[in-house]
Amino acid sequence: MNQLIEKKIKIRDGKKRHINFSYFLIGATRLNELFITRRNQILWTYSIILIVLILAVLAIYLYNQNHWVGLTRFQLTIPYLATSLKNKKIVHISDLHIPRNNVSLEKIINLTRDEKPSLVVLTGDLVDVRGELPKIELAQFAKELVEIAPTFAVTGNHDLNSGHLQEWENILTAAGVRVLIDEAEWIQIENAGLVVMGLSEKENFKTLSVPLLNGIQLNEGMQEQPKLLLAHHPEFFEQYYLDKTKAPDITFTGHAHGGQVRVPFIGGLFAPGQGRFPKYTSGVYYHPEMKSKRMVVSRGIGNSSFPFRINNRPELVVVTLN
Repeated sequence: MNQLIEKKIKIRDGKKRHINFSYFLIGATRLNELFITRRNQILWTYSIILIVLILAVLAIYLYNQNHWVGLTRFQLTIPYLATSLKNKKIVHISDLHIPRNNVSLEKIINLTRDEKPSLVVLTGDLVDVRGELPKIELAQFAKELVEIAPTFAVTGNHDLNSGHLQEWENILTAAGVRVLIDEAEWIQIENAGLVVMGLSEKENFKTLSVPLLNGIQLNEGMQEQPKLLLAHHPEFFEQYYLDKTKAPDITFTGHAHGGQVRVPFIGGLFAPGQGRFPKYTSGVYYHPEMKSKRMVVSRGIGNSSFPFRINNRPELVVVTLN
């Protein structure tokens, strides 16, 4: 009898232990599920926060790349430059694409004024081909530049194709800007001076059989003077120097928009007129034969058909003569 009772007690205790262990397993499983759910919720939350932070940083980066204008400075030597012209500054502005400029015109004016330049040069695409001519903005901008320093301008493809070219020229001329249409002008700075040549935009640049500067006539004595060329297209660099009597000491161009997206050690990825991996997008380039002759390519200010820049901030170029 006692053995039977003991056996029943053992069975009952075994069942209790089994039930308790089952409860333990259920509890442990539930806790594990709660832990996994909680962990997943935390991971999901952190993932969302990380994505938002990445997008915010990217947005700030893209905003700065397209709205924060920088100053790029070069010191360039012209061998026979008069002593009084040394250390004089030229501010180079290109590709504003008004009214699609992301940098305010007031900011550009203030930066230009702070440099105290002796000359301001505009190398085309002041306006954008899309939309109406921004008459008020263009006139005010031109007027304020002229108040800072003598200002020269040439046309770009957007100016030419805007449908308002004559009005564009009239507005700039009325403000005091010297618009150069395949012509040269002497500008005196203190007791010396420079020849400023301007090449106007043409629809048939690529098919012209004559030197591109053929239409620019130099007066007697100009050939021996320091010469600057304002032109919109950098891709014709070597062609600007075919006529040795007109070979500019410094050529100022734009148009390439810095290649839009700039990759370290590679440069710009695309430029109009040059295609993929363009040769001339930003900075100073030396003529392969005439080493003292250089071309300055501005990355420009505004955007056109490609709506943003990456690693390619808008810029004002400041050249100090030496």
